[in-house]
Amino acid sequence: MEDRFIPRETKGKVLIVDDAPDTREIIQKLLNYEGYEVSNASTGEEGVKIAEEEKPEIILMDINLPGMDGTEALRKIREINPIQCVIMLTAYATLDNAIQALKEGASDFIKKPFENAHLIHVVNQTLEKHLTLKEKERLEDEVRRLSITDDLTGLYNHRHFFKTLASEIIRKERQKTTLSLLMFDIDHFKRYNDLYGHLEGDRVLKKIGEIVSHSIRSNVDSGYRYGGDEFAALLIGATRNQALQIAERIRSTIQEAGFEKITVSIGLSEFKDQMDIEAFVKSADNAMYTAKHSGGNRVHTHSP
Repeated sequence: MEDRFIPRETKGKVLIVDDAPDTREIIQKLLNYEGYEVSNASTGEEGVKIAEEEKPEIILMDINLPGMDGTEALRKIREINPIQCVIMLTAYATLDNAIQALKEGASDFIKKPFENAHLIHVVNQTLEKHLTLKEKERLEDEVRRLSITDDLTGLYNHRHFFKTLASEIIRKERQKTTLSLLMFDIDHFKRYNDLYGHLEGDRVLKKIGEIVSHSIRSNVDSGYRYGGDEFAALLIGATRNQALQIAERIRSTIQEAGFEKITVSIGLSEFKDQMDIEAFVKSADNAMYTAKHSGGNRVHTHSP
């Protein structure tokens, strides 16, 4: 029976940045044997480029490099990725430089000539540090996401709405572009909840969250659960007519979503120079109430 070689899963990626080919070869063989995937660079400039493109877990970098030295490369790499783990390689004569590199954010340093077992030990320890930092970053991102997201709909929440709106108004004024706001709520939602129950009402809210997400432009616009059965969408760089198309798409998609008598009343406002945040929100809110009191299931545009 023919034996098949099954490659084991790599521990992680390591980038070696050293201008000495013999040193790179020795370290690569050691780390390959330990189960690491290894890339090489011979200059600081090349190391920075590969670090940005390949995102290795660990970088082993000589302090003395031609052109951009290791300390400067470390600084640039840490600007790109503040939690990047970098181990500096240093000759005895440059111990002071290694200490300076630690102050600049290096994870550790290894003296040349190095012992093979010591190098492997430091790399393995640094990998553990990297995994801890990545998990901490992931947890912080999750806490941040939960703090600005509505649990039920997956849209942003009321608090994040005002924070984003303030920054978008500043950006609009700086870039001389347009900004439109949709505000809408569900027609006769209390009656629907009383008739079908709150679980079914939650199903409607969740579905509307999905419709809003799919109707607006990803990574450009943003959707919000403003509160209760009220929603909002910030449309970046959208004129009144462009916003009207998006509003109409949201309205018709909700009407055709398959829920019994579920429709929405949408108010639309385009930001004008004389407005502040409060006036902008109020103009869209007033337009929404006009749509609702005109029979619902329609879009009404604010007229200055």
